[in-house]
Amino acid sequence: MRKVYRNASILTGSDLKMLEEAYLIVEDEVITEIGSINALKDGMDMRGCILVPAFVNAHTHIGDFIAKEAGVGLPTCKAVSPPHGLKYRYLKELSQEELRKNLLDAVKEMWAYGITAFADFREGGRRGVTALLDALKGQPVKAVIFGEPDWSSSKINYPEEAQRFLDLADGVGIGDVAGFSEEELVGLERLLAGKGKKLAVHAAETPEAQEECRRGWGVSEVKRILPYHPNIFIHMTNPAPEDLEKVAETQTPVVCCTRTNCILADGIPPLARMIELGIPLALGTDNFMFSSPDMFREMDWFSRIARAQSRKADAVSPKHVLSIATMGGAFALGLEKKLGSLESGKVASFISLDTRTINFKNVRDYYSAIVHRATPSDINLVVSFGKEVYKAHEDIS
Repeated sequence: MRKVYRNASILTGSDLKMLEEAYLIVEDEVITEIGSINALKDGMDMRGCILVPAFVNAHTHIGDFIAKEAGVGLPTCKAVSPPHGLKYRYLKELSQEELRKNLLDAVKEMWAYGITAFADFREGGRRGVTALLDALKGQPVKAVIFGEPDWSSSKINYPEEAQRFLDLADGVGIGDVAGFSEEELVGLERLLAGKGKKLAVHAAETPEAQEECRRGWGVSEVKRILPYHPNIFIHMTNPAPEDLEKVAETQTPVVCCTRTNCILADGIPPLARMIELGIPLALGTDNFMFSSPDMFREMDWFSRIARAQSRKADAVSPKHVLSIATMGGAFALGLEKKLGSLESGKVASFISLDTRTINFKNVRDYYSAIVHRATPSDINLVVSFGKEVYKAHEDIS
């Protein structure tokens, strides 16, 4: 099916160049043409709208959808750490069908926030991975699934547990690096390499985790796990200075989840230093339990904190921050050939922002407005993989 969106301003390519009075043509789920000579008469008139690449939410725990705000006021270890954290008590109460429905509802909510691709740390072993795959059947969305163990047993062997779900998942998600034996890490690396799967690591998330690793192994979490070739780091909230330098050397992407780090009192990641070192960055909204899947808020926090940390008002441009939330996430997850920017040949996944809202009135810099001012209420359309999955004022349930 061919669809035309015309008379829009469109942020195109990896440099997010704005084309005025432009059009975008979609055939099936692929962008076939973008242009600025607008003689087209058919299609949807998008006058007054800016088309922006859809967000790539590079770190989530969407299972927390069942317990929004339940853990606020608790530290990380009591709220979300396995196997006895509050989150796991809620998850254990769900049947497989209830879990599937909640995961699908979480995806629908993310659509309303302009997210069409995400990475999920999928709790519950094979059961949890299967529930998400079942929820996504026939849905126009991309999920990169990092499986986690089934914590029903007090003793977990990660390589053995990963064997049970890796045929279904894109990789393995781990945390608490200090708790792994050398044998487990070697086994996990071999297993993932043999199957062509990814390793995602919660690293330097809390001061306590860093200290535990130093006590047990004499090094930080980052230094301990780097020899096992992680594909992506999550958080990096409390890194040692040398941790950041090592990550910059390896060019391992880091997903920043600043809002959740703050509400859990884990600290504020050194965003300015990571930008300065040229570390590939992405954004994630992390746990539904603590944070809405609002990438506008995530961008706003990131931009303001990076400037404050650096004491430089121009430490990062709004366009760079928007790129981190779109192309940065796609790159971190290995999706950059299909997602993250609006270009011919890529998947048609984009957000339409209505600049006629009171929020956009008198805006002089649209890139800054998208990062620092826009909200989900400014979205009037979300297209995911060629399908119109969200329209303003329509019930998404």
